[in-house]
Amino acid sequence: MKKYKKYMLAAVLVFALGAAVYLNWSLSGTQTASKTLGETKFVNATLSTEKTTATEKTKKVNAKSTEKNEKSAVKLTAEQKKFFAEAETKRKQMQDSVIDKATEILSVDSTPDDQKTAAQLQVAGILKNFTLQDSIETTLQAKGLTKCLSYINDQGCGVAVLKSELNDSTSMIIKATIKSITNIDFDKIAIITV
Repeated sequence: MKKYKKYMLAAVLVFALGAAVYLNWSLSGTQTASKTLGETKFVNATLSTEKTTATEKTKKVNAKSTEKNEKSAVKLTAEQKKFFAEAETKRKQMQDSVIDKATEILSVDSTPDDQKTAAQLQVAGILKNFTLQDSIETTLQAKGLTKCLSYINDQGCGVAVLKSELNDSTSMIIKATIKSITNIDFDKIAIITV
């Protein structure tokens, strides 16, 4: 029975790692460059011209993206920074506490099997929720929110966002994103403004 539980815990950890790798890959947004066969754009150009042209194009793109980021960037107030820092710390401490207790239960040989199974399920649930929360936050920030914090529990999902960024459109984006990632119904999604 001990081997089964060890394999179960290992399987859960492998699943969580696989989910994290998949989410990282799917959210990275890397694009592969495509070339057209027979393209002769720079056949007669000199190397220095090509380098200068590419450098100039890169500078223009970087300047445009910097301008866009400066315009769209919302600065957090001291209260907002404090809220997000405290909430992230509290969430992390709570998750670590449950994992520590479960690890303690699993390490004691005299613990009944039903308690060990319950502890394994708690750890698996926390790892799953942690991965989903991270995915929600990363996706919402990629969609334009400056800062957000999500939390998942048995009642549904909540997300804290900046008050200045919340409107009908972003509210729908938030709910649709959470629904697509977690499959939680819209009526169980709470949006809190900071």
